[in-house]
Amino acid sequence: MPNGPRSKPVSPAQMAVLREDASRTLKEMEEAIIRTRSQLKFMENLMRRVRKMIESGRSATEVATLANAAQARGATSDIIREVQAARHRAQQAQFKLAAAEGSTMAEIARGWGVSRQLVSRMVKEPTPRRKKT
Repeated sequence: MPNGPRSKPVSPAQMAVLREDASRTLKEMEEAIIRTRSQLKFMENLMRRVRKMIESGRSATEVATLANAAQARGATSDIIREVQAARHRAQQAQFKLAAAEGSTMAEIARGWGVSRQLVSRMVKEPTPRRKKT
């Protein structure tokens, strides 16, 4: 085959599970992006207040304490990690679905602008178990 081997066929039930997983992980990513946007807006406003305090002559240590900089930094780091993890899960689900639909690793890689090796690794990677909510 000119485009490389294709994955083995999957049952309609397996395809439905893959499609549902792809949809669910994309929704999780959307929600993580919404939370990220909110956190970044909060940080934008906080940095504006911090800048004004610094410009007014307050000490950097006092400003950090008043702004609760450690907590704000931690929350921003957490949300960025969350969006990265959601992106990974969504990308993996999309790759698995595309492979099940008959796309080669090379075709998937070209579509996403990533390496074929990355696609292959993520398709073979076990799907993380969801926490019960």
